[in-house]
Amino acid sequence: MSKSLKTDLKSWRKDAESLSYEESLTALDLLLEELQNDAVPLADLQRHYLRGQIYLERCENLLVTAEQNVVQLDPDTLEPLDDA
Repeated sequence: MSKSLKTDLKSWRKDAESLSYEESLTALDLLLEELQNDAVPLADLQRHYLRGQIYLERCENLLVTAEQNVVQLDPDTLEPLDDA
């Protein structure tokens, strides 16, 4: 992996950390549209793919966090459990 790509990956990860689930999903959708374009050069395809992975990870992490918060609710009252 080139030094430039490593730098870009760090920057993309940092940028993704501030995105909401919806923003990450929108960014991922836009990248997928570009990946489906036959005119995109191969080098750009790899970069888009890697950036898409970062957005996907962000979405997955946010979903796991939300799931953990929901799991910690009392199923009868939907109030937070005392030990949460």
